[in-house]
Amino acid sequence: MRKVLIASLLAFVLFALTGCLGPKPQIQDVTSTPPPANTDQPFRVEAILNNIGPGGGDVEVEVQLTNKQTGEIIIKDSKDVDLQKDDKQHVVFNLDIPEAARSLNPNDIDVSVDAHYPIE
Repeated sequence: MRKVLIASLLAFVLFALTGCLGPKPQIQDVTSTPPPANTDQPFRVEAILNNIGPGGGDVEVEVQLTNKQTGEIIIKDSKDVDLQKDDKQHVVFNLDIPEAARSLNPNDIDVSVDAHYPIE
């Protein structure tokens, strides 16, 4: 009887812990489309986000454009995404680049995308 009780308790604890665990976001792919030079059109960044974790929840997706020449951050943005178990989300950012950076060569812009849980 004691073994059955311990096994049942252990099964319950494992079940409860699995239910409390949230998503584990993974960036599968990132595509960036810079605007034509010297225009006020947005810099488009698209990310495919997968949940490879055991649960679901809100995930923060962050994008940052950096000038490769100077290391200066041009712009950064973030979005909260509801990512459920085994989910895949397509996240799109349309970033308005500051006027001073509009003349940069797209090859001089580093695009980084990160996703994390829990939201900080």
